[in-house]
Parts: sequence; structure tokens; C-alpha cells
Amino acid sequence: MKKAIGFSVIICIFLSALTLGAFANDPTPSLLWDFGEDSDIEQFMGGRAAANAVTWEAQDFYHIFTATGNDPYVSIDLSVPDVNQIWWVKARVLNKSYASAIELFGSTSGRGLTGSECTHIPITPNSNEWETVIIYIPDANVETVNNYKSVAPLTETYWEGTVDWIRLDPMWSENPEGLDTGGDMVPGEEIYIDYIAFFPTKEEAEAYMSPAEKAAAEEAAAATDEQAAEEAAVEQPEEAAQAEDIAETTPAPQTADFISLTFAAGLFAAGVAFELIRKKR
Repeated sequence: MKKAIGFSVIICIFLSALTLGAFANDPTPSLLWDFGEDSDIEQFMGGRAAANAVTWEAQDFYHIFTATGNDPYVSIDLSVPDVNQIWWVKARVLNKSYASAIELFGSTSGRGLTGSECTHIPITPNSNEWETVIIYIPDANVETVNNYKSVAPLTETYWEGTVDWIRLDPMWSENPEGLDTGGDMVPGEEIYIDYIAFFPTKEEAEAYMSPAEKAAAEEAAAATDEQAAEEAAVEQPEEAAQAEDIAETTPAPQTADFISLTFAAGLFAAGVAFELIRKKR
């Protein structure tokens, strides 16, 4: 048991070291929407498409987006010269609303927005925990359009060429009939967004973490190490008790030696007596 506990502690330390190593090698997103009180993201919001049915407020490391009616959205006016730089998207959100997706509409190669540019990031409705979601835009774009948009079926993504700006629909939900009518949301529904980041590769998307995300991971790792240490401390008294039980049932070395000497002395005395009797005869 002691060896198993020691091995568990070593594994925890090893995983912590790997985590800290990953933190030291963060990739840089090709495009980053970094929300929170220290962000400058708001100066890039609403220029290409003014806010519709949504308000937002910076708080700590995230923005709270609140629906004020149906189809909430606002543009994020940041461009990318090559769509190949943003094939993968990673979002970290706390979705307190009943929305089932975040919508992204990419204005690519100077085109206006239509259903063909829509892509869904699936999120957990009515959640109390932060989650990170990663999608591959080409596949998600085709799937979203074919499932919900009234356009000809797509076989290839509409995200191509340059990315001039992207419209963010922070909360989307299908209507009771399972259809898309612009994202059926009622006033007061909220979603917290830490960041939405774009990358050229899946590996970079998986490796990226925001400062708040790193802090949460470090806290979880520390809790795991503490739990392992507590389990080890609990097991040590049990092992001591087991050792005492073994000691009580095993003859002490001195006792065993005394028995051996007594037995040897008896044999010697018997041998002497036998010789004396034999000589008298």
C-alpha cells in the first residue's frame, strides 16, 4: 500500500510538472477575442454590425452578454488576411442561458452575411461550470448550414480567402419546432465569455489557455496533490498498526535464541548421561 501511495504522489507531481510545462509554451492565437475588464475588445465591437438585442458588461476576466430580445448579435471588427490561419476555434464560456450554441458569421473575401457563412459552436445550456469547446470551422460550417439554414446544401465551407470581420451571436437556440428563426432568446438570458480564440491547427487550439484557465488548472492540480498527501497520511497509521500486530504474533529474536540454546543444552546433557551409563556398563 505504501508503495502504491508513493507512486500516486509521484504521478501527481509529474502531471503538475507537465501542466506547468504546457503553460510555459502557450501558442499565440491567430485571432483572439479576449474579454474581461482589462481587455480592449470593446473598441472593435459593433462597427460593421451594430448590436442587436444584446448588451454586455466587462467583469473580472470575462464579459457578461445579456439578451434583450430575439436574435442577439454584434460584430467583432478584426480581420485576418488568410482564413487558413483560423480553421480551429476554441471558446471558454459559462452558459447560464438555455442557448445551445454560439453562432459565428464570417464575412470572408468581401461578401455580405448570409446563412452560408454561419457556424455553430455547441455549448451546454443552463450550466454552472466553465467549459471549453473546440470546433473545426470547415466541418462545423457545412454541418450548421445543412441543418438549419434555408440555402442549397453545402459540400464545402464558405469560410475562404480573407476574413474581413466576424459577427458574434453569443446565444442561439432553435425554436420549439426545432427550426432556426434567428436564435429564439428571451430578455434576461445570460452567457459569460472568457475568450474565443482562432488557430491554424488543432494542437495549438488544445494547448492554448487563458490566464483564468491556467489559474483554475493550477488550483485543480494543487487540490489533487493535497488529496494524495492526505490519503498517504491516513494510511500511515494503519500500516503502523499492522506492523504492531505482526510484532505481537512473531517471537522476539531473544526468545527464539533462548529456546534454541535450551534445546541444545538438553541434547548435550542427554548425550553426557548416555556416555556415563555406557562406560559403567
